[in-house]
Amino acid sequence: MTNATLASAHDALYDALNAMLTGDHGPIQAAWSTRDDASYAGPFGGFIIGGTAVADEFARSAAMQLGGRIEVTDVIMLEGTDLGFTACTEHGLDHVIDGQSVNLTHRATNIFRREPEGWKLVHHHTDHS
Repeated sequence: MTNATLASAHDALYDALNAMLTGDHGPIQAAWSTRDDASYAGPFGGFIIGGTAVADEFARSAAMQLGGRIEVTDVIMLEGTDLGFTACTEHGLDHVIDGQSVNLTHRATNIFRREPEGWKLVHHHTDHS
């Protein structure tokens, strides 16, 4: 996946998160940097550091097959030469958790780095739900 602009990388991230909700973790892993400084602070708590550890976490998350979708609003974006960030409100809609349909809303911050393959996510943080 080549993301020439930060906006395309942001859109690809949320397409990949929606694929992950169906059990497909390939697109989300393609969106992330594989370098050791990648980090993730997701809605389930904790802080994961390292490209391999982050990839493993998304494989576990995909296996949960939460279903539903994530939509974003209130997107703020700043693209620099080699680093950029997006901040937004994530709306998790119609997830199935413990047999119950659940909707979640949290703020998210995404930090991207321009790597040889294009913009890659190096950090994702959401509020603890």
